[in-house]
Amino acid sequence: MFLFSSNSNSLDRVNNNQSKFILERIAKIEKHFSRLCTTFGSYTRRKAKLRDTGDELSKELLDYGETEHLNKTTRQALIETANSVSSVQDYRNLAVEHLSIHVVRELSLYGSNCRKAKEQLKRSFETRQQEINHRQNLERARDCHPHNRQQISIAESKLQKSTHSAIEACTTLEEQMDEFELKKIQDLKRILMEFVQTELAFHVKAVELFTQTYNDIASIQEEDDLEAFRNARDVFDSEFRNALCSNITGRAGIVEAEATQSLTPVITSKRSGVRNSKRERDLAKSVEKLDVEDYEEIQTVDSSSEDD
Repeated sequence: MFLFSSNSNSLDRVNNNQSKFILERIAKIEKHFSRLCTTFGSYTRRKAKLRDTGDELSKELLDYGETEHLNKTTRQALIETANSVSSVQDYRNLAVEHLSIHVVRELSLYGSNCRKAKEQLKRSFETRQQEINHRQNLERARDCHPHNRQQISIAESKLQKSTHSAIEACTTLEEQMDEFELKKIQDLKRILMEFVQTELAFHVKAVELFTQTYNDIASIQEEDDLEAFRNARDVFDSEFRNALCSNITGRAGIVEAEATQSLTPVITSKRSGVRNSKRERDLAKSVEKLDVEDYEEIQTVDSSSEDD
């Protein structure tokens, strides 16, 4: 409860100082709660965006796993990872909704709470200012009209009423300010605990799911999946080699046939030339032989004639 002295100037100064202190306190609460509301809102929106990105990641992992037919253990790990990521995003969505309702919205209400506190403070200080004004009127009446008992009596009566109203207003203001400050502390405590509990609940489930997912990924059998790939590759390699051999054989036959066709006229012409040359030599030998025989016959005839 506030005590008023007979000095109205001193009382007015105390009143102004107290009013300034309470107004600055309310303004500080309003400022920081507004900033917290904005920051928590941004945090929640980014969390929601991360949830959407996580859903896209889960879809891509699932699509990849469903199309992987060779690496069986890798396929299983991809599908399990996709399911875990999707489940984590479900819990993240619950966290986003919880933060929006129990943190962001609660902080946003403090704008109206601070405005109400300012209005209550204004009404209380108006009542106190009236009491100060009546006190000043009484002091002026006593100084200016010390013998006018009626005017002094009226001023005293008004001062008494205003003093009673001011005391009630001060008491009410103290209770309201205490209530406002206590509610602010309790609300801030509750909001921060809601935030931390929400994050803890989400991360506990995320750690649980990702731990299982880690074990699923660790169970990938590299050698088995590689062997499956090699087996599939060997089938295609065998078909490719067979097709390649058939192609090479066919092309070799075509090349040989083309080479034979291109060389035959040359060989034939050479053989024909050889035959013609042999015929010419045989004919020349025959002619020479004929000439020698004829000459020998002529010589024989001549010899016979001489003997006769």
